[in-house]
Amino acid sequence: MRNLPKKKVFNILDSILLKKNHTISKSIVNTDNLNIILFSMAENTNISKEYYNHESIFYVLQGSIEILDNKLKENYLYISPKKSLRGVRAFKDTVYLEIEIKGDKNMQNIEKGKLIDLKNKIEYVDGGISNLDIISKENIKLMLMAFDKGEGLSDHAAPGDAMVIALEGRADLKVGNEIHEIKEGQQLIFPKGEIHNIFAKEKFKMALLLILD
Repeated sequence: MRNLPKKKVFNILDSILLKKNHTISKSIVNTDNLNIILFSMAENTNISKEYYNHESIFYVLQGSIEILDNKLKENYLYISPKKSLRGVRAFKDTVYLEIEIKGDKNMQNIEKGKLIDLKNKIEYVDGGISNLDIISKENIKLMLMAFDKGEGLSDHAAPGDAMVIALEGRADLKVGNEIHEIKEGQQLIFPKGEIHNIFAKEKFKMALLLILD
């Protein structure tokens, strides 16, 4: 991942400018089979309709947009179908991620063409941790995790950069020898190969975006 800080808690909204009457984009990942782009759109701006042969995932971090007559708000996700003519319209100042994935059979536990409320897509289990895969492919994984209070993951390292997106509650994330508290609306990127762990200080939900080289 590029153009984002690593090994510390940040708010992705601070990573891109919101400017009146402008649409601004910033590349996060750019490979032959995967593009992840951070967008900001000012209120009442739009991206003209174009034809796309691949599926795209839209995840709204702030604000509200409309895609193919579907209105997305904060923490909602939408997968646009292949071979679709689509544009994007911002109802108010908005920041969102677009994930472009080529290939088939990469979506799980999610219906294409429908809005998904990520925070309520996964439920807590008493005394445990819930996991739900949304995307699972050779170069990217997107999963949801829900930790009961006091639960966590012991020291481990990921095979690629992994971004935690806090959806609800608070947790301590240890990276190397440093511990960072993260809460709803914040993010942290674990660099590839860096030892880290997670401890839920209270009930905690997160999305994990893992990029595999």
